[in-house]
Amino acid sequence: MDIRKSITVRRPIQTTFTAFTAEIGQWWPLKNLSFGRERAKDLFLEGRTGGRLYERFTDGDEYTIGNVTLYEAPSRVTFTWQQPDWNGPTEVDVRFTTVAEGTLVELEHRGWEAAGAAQAAGSYDQGWGFILKLFGQVMEG
Repeated sequence: MDIRKSITVRRPIQTTFTAFTAEIGQWWPLKNLSFGRERAKDLFLEGRTGGRLYERFTDGDEYTIGNVTLYEAPSRVTFTWQQPDWNGPTEVDVRFTTVAEGTLVELEHRGWEAAGAAQAAGSYDQGWGFILKLFGQVMEG
C-alpha cells in the first residue's frame, strides 16, 4: 500500500518548495506529530542529497527520522522515514509542479511492507492528509 496525497497552493514553485523543505520547522505541527512529544522543539530538513530530516528536542538531543536521498530544487525531494520500532525505512517522495493555480504538491509514502510497518500505513495516511492540509493553510495565510 502506497500513500498518495496532493494539494495545490497559490504560490510559485520556488516559494512552495522552500517552505516545504528549508522552512519545515516553521509550519510542521510538532505539538501533534513529533517523535520527541513534549520535548519537541524543532524540525529540520537539510537541503541536499545526503542531508538529514531530524527533530531537535528541548534538551538538545536529536532524532534522525530519515535521510534525503534526492534533492532537486525546486521540483522534488525524496527522503527516508523510519520509526524506532520498524525493521527499516520507508520512503517519502514529494514532487512540486507548476500549474495554472500555483504549485501542485504531490506526496507519495511507500515501502511499508519492506519496513515491516504495514500496520502503521493507515495512521500515516490520515497524518499526511492533515500535514498537507495544514501546509496549504500556512501557504495561503
